Amino acid sequence: MSMECEDKTVGSESLPQRMERLTGAAVKRNVRKAQDLVYDSWEAADSDEEFELLTKAVELDPRNVDAWLGLTRFEPLEGVEEIAFLRRLIALGEKNLGKKVFKEAKGIFWGYFETRPYMRARARLAFRLMESGRLEESAAEHEGMLELNPNDNQGVRYGLMALYLALNNLDGANRLFREYDEREHGAMFAWAYVMERFLAGDTGGAIQALAVARKQNVHAEAYFAGLKRLPKRMPGSYSRGSKEEAMIAWEIMRPAWKKHPEAHAWMIGQCEK
Repeated sequence: MSMECEDKTVGSESLPQRMERLTGAAVKRNVRKAQDLVYDSWEAADSDEEFELLTKAVELDPRNVDAWLGLTRFEPLEGVEEIAFLRRLIALGEKNLGKKVFKEAKGIFWGYFETRPYMRARARLAFRLMESGRLEESAAEHEGMLELNPNDNQGVRYGLMALYLALNNLDGANRLFREYDEREHGAMFAWAYVMERFLAGDTGGAIQALAVARKQNVHAEAYFAGLKRLPKRMPGSYSRGSKEEAMIAWEIMRPAWKKHPEAHAWMIGQCEK
């Protein structure tokens, strides 16, 4: 989901150039104050004040990953340029944390506030790689985040499931089904299991899985079968069985279904019966 913001480009200097200039300068970092300004900017979303707060944050701490990530909303980068910028941000996050944190916090990585900017930047990279069709690279980023934080507070597993199915990696998909037992109470994995069974050649199992998925969230079928379109502004949260869950499930799993048009056509045909 993306928001359109007024382009706030400073002069002729691009955002990557600005980051290179500020991070290369001998500036005494005010880490805490800068991060406080970032938090304040979240409260002032979609406003001039947000831009001003983020700009001040990178001046106080040129290595603040969240602030640079926020500024991309005001100076959008595209394609390979954005991916390169995000990789630089992630490298910056790694430098901020140090090797010791990666070793000691592995397994509970999201449990530390200081690791979260790095994880947010890495999630953005994973998503942009997927959007760009670089599915194997995106899957590797998703896997790396889950290795650091298997509790998966960010919901990384859902995007990874879509990638595994798009890539026809059924071993990977089944590993996620085992590690995150959500097929019986989550629309995303329920509909993912329908596809997994179909791709595995188990048509009978796919039919059974489809019956379960259709009942589990009564709103989802309309989106998965193409009867309803997603809204321009997607919901930011959902509850089990809700219309919002149905929308988000289709948004996340859509790339996999579109990658396998024969599976999608079969599913639509089954829903019409």
